[in-house]
Amino acid sequence: MQLLTKEFVFSDEPRQRLLRHGLFWLVWCLFFAFTYGFLPVSYLIRQGHSWPMALAKGVGLSGIDSLLFMPAHMFLTYGLIYWVLPRFLFKGHYVWVLFGTVALIAATSFVSAMLTTYLVDPVRTYLGLRTSGNTFFFAMMAGLRGAITIGGFAVAIKLIKVWYLKQQAYQQIDREKLQAELELLKSQVHPHFLFNTLNNLYSLTLNKSDHASAVVLKLSDLLRYMLYECNVPAVSLKKELDFLRNYIALEQLRYGDRLDMSVSISGDHEHKLIAPLLLIPFLENAFKHGTSEQLEQAWMHVELSVQGTTLKFKVINSRETMPHEETYTGGIGLQNVQKRLQLLYPNKHDLRIVAGEETFMVMLSVELLTAPATTVWSDQVLAEVA
Repeated sequence: MQLLTKEFVFSDEPRQRLLRHGLFWLVWCLFFAFTYGFLPVSYLIRQGHSWPMALAKGVGLSGIDSLLFMPAHMFLTYGLIYWVLPRFLFKGHYVWVLFGTVALIAATSFVSAMLTTYLVDPVRTYLGLRTSGNTFFFAMMAGLRGAITIGGFAVAIKLIKVWYLKQQAYQQIDREKLQAELELLKSQVHPHFLFNTLNNLYSLTLNKSDHASAVVLKLSDLLRYMLYECNVPAVSLKKELDFLRNYIALEQLRYGDRLDMSVSISGDHEHKLIAPLLLIPFLENAFKHGTSEQLEQAWMHVELSVQGTTLKFKVINSRETMPHEETYTGGIGLQNVQKRLQLLYPNKHDLRIVAGEETFMVMLSVELLTAPATTVWSDQVLAEVA
């Protein structure tokens, strides 16, 4: 179906256009032949033909007539779709659409009458068939009926095609706009994350901590993942979880005994896909606005479970006593991830943020993408699956 629409219906190649128009006029000839083929049947039966023979002759006669009247039909059809529509209708000149259509109809009726008088009736006489017997005026009216029918069909097809192409163009613009916005939001994660991590490393070097070298090594692993494996619409959930574990381990090196940390990961996370760097802003927010701002013992609980294709993620952290804020939406990190969720998982996620006086909780539920068990997790495959 996709091949048919792209290479035949919407192709501008001369060969495809000729095939398309040829098929259109072939269908019209068949339609004309079978529609008007019943009209002379009774006349032919009175002349002694059997009903099947009369029907066959009637269809044949109508088929010949459709070919003989085709110049008039083509004149009106192509005049409408290649002159009236692009020159007047698509430019908003609606009065000229009316004048142009009326002029074409009048000219077509004249051409039809001329064809009837000087072509159709002589051919019928040569074949020993009954002529139309119409005067020039009635010949104009009779020929006009068929021309308006085929012209209306052609205009309807043209308008549907133009509408479809415009819809495709609008959708492409929306997709490009969405992709640009997603890339902007994701690019903002990188410097935000790097800034926070470098601050952590700076504090360790000031204290001449023995953990500074371990932090540099883990930071290298994290940056490698962010720079070389996150340039796809979706990554394996397993890799994203490894990234989260490394980040948590890095923060634990920084805070040491001052942080009571618990992490629970459960469920089948094999062969699941998720947008890259989607969960890290929640952890960043918990460490930056929770643990780092507390002078005494801080605590944090991270819980992640996969139930079928649904990921449930919860982060609860302690914080300094603050007024209850029901409408709190977080800093730039949380705001960015909320926008990404709305763009990537519309109607497929549920995010709740609860800011209490001494705790801060984020609960996220999101529908994951899946891939076959034999999938090799390459960037190309991940992009195709996503």
